[in-house]
Amino acid sequence: MRFMNHSFGKLVRMVLAFGVGVSSVSWQATSLMSDKWQAFGAGAAFSDIQNSPYKASIEFLAERGVVSGYADGTFKPTAKINRAEILKIILEATVKDDIGHSLDCFRDVRGDWYAKYVCYAKEKGIVSGYPDNTFKPSQNVTMAEALKMGIESFPVTVPEAGEPWYKKYVEFSHNNNIFSRYSIMPQGFMTRGQMAYLIHQLLLNQEGTKKFTGVRDSRSAGCGKAKPSPTPTSSTISGVVRHYITDVPSGYSKDTPISLVFAFHGRTNPNTQVREYYKVEEASKGKAIFIYPAGLPEEGPNRSWSDPGDKANNLRDFKLFDQLLEEFSNNYCIDLDQVYVVGHSLGAWFTNSLACARGNVIRAIGSVGGGTTINECTGPVAAMIMHNPKDNLAPFSTGITARDQLLKQDQCSAKTKPVEPLDLNCVAYQGCNETAPVIWCPHTDSTEYGGAYYPHTWPDHAGEEIWKFFESLGK
Repeated sequence: MRFMNHSFGKLVRMVLAFGVGVSSVSWQATSLMSDKWQAFGAGAAFSDIQNSPYKASIEFLAERGVVSGYADGTFKPTAKINRAEILKIILEATVKDDIGHSLDCFRDVRGDWYAKYVCYAKEKGIVSGYPDNTFKPSQNVTMAEALKMGIESFPVTVPEAGEPWYKKYVEFSHNNNIFSRYSIMPQGFMTRGQMAYLIHQLLLNQEGTKKFTGVRDSRSAGCGKAKPSPTPTSSTISGVVRHYITDVPSGYSKDTPISLVFAFHGRTNPNTQVREYYKVEEASKGKAIFIYPAGLPEEGPNRSWSDPGDKANNLRDFKLFDQLLEEFSNNYCIDLDQVYVVGHSLGAWFTNSLACARGNVIRAIGSVGGGTTINECTGPVAAMIMHNPKDNLAPFSTGITARDQLLKQDQCSAKTKPVEPLDLNCVAYQGCNETAPVIWCPHTDSTEYGGAYYPHTWPDHAGEEIWKFFESLGK
């Protein structure tokens, strides 16, 4: 399922139909396959995987002796893995005959411990290296590279999908429910946990336990279950009871996946009030379940989605989002490829921050008048961002920061073209990840509902336009 996948990165120039020209990690600073790693035996109970979404995959491979951990009893599931390491693990898991003893196949692969694996992979067409006849074994492996290495090492048929070279591997992964195209950045670096999950899924297919069908299934675990009664309005997160408004449309069916929308309020407006003026729910016409969480303290007047001193990549209410997504996915039939987030003011700040920190599970956002924290982003996210240049509560510069974070995250160019809604001065950035367009709307609506001057306002038809944007993304 989509919420299990994690990765981050940015677009760099492709230099070959395999690999990218990112800066090499220094040989001295990066251990390729250290004795410290191999010292911890296979099948051991790693101390740091309990909360990893890849726990089952790591244990599966460890029991078979395919992966091992570190001398301190850890596996380090979020650590990056380099090109030599992953190739050795893949081939140890898949090749039953003699890998051979060829040790000289690239200019930088000559007689090292990994040489026989790299040379075998080159001979079989699994890797091809770089134009300068190097393999760059110490370089962290990207998701695109890892998918190619893994998939090409197994007896599966990969349909052609056009350019860029890695698209067919991303599509194969998406359509066979390994990693969703909406959850990974092809040029983001793969982690050890993701590596375990990829190899695990390929092995299950090879052994017949799980067959690849080529048909995407984004239904959550709640599909087929009777919906909860009464409708949930509170959950306990980190020992604190958190309340929220839930709207489940009257036409909801336990057998039909539906979109899920989180709507976050600002510092001074409670969830009851933003439900009235966002109007995204109204625009959806029963096509989504809506959750309107309440920030803390719930009685205000200054509510928040974080605690003082929170790190940018670990805001307090990331846990609130995570748990509600899990609970609703387990109890309702959710389309995990259609999880959306909207917010205004401080709610926009939190929405923009979530787009980076939880880009691997969020399909798209719509935000008005908010900045962001700066995080290592985890996946591509489509975005419609609105901000008034004369906003006197959330400086326009913070909106630009949020926009620029998303442009980097979604690999967009600096070129733009005008798009609807033109009355909000919207432009679409060009060259973005095909799953994650970015719409920027420096609007001039400066009147609140009572008619007073208020450039921090939520534009009258913002909710309708945000929902149109979500629907335009399709599948």
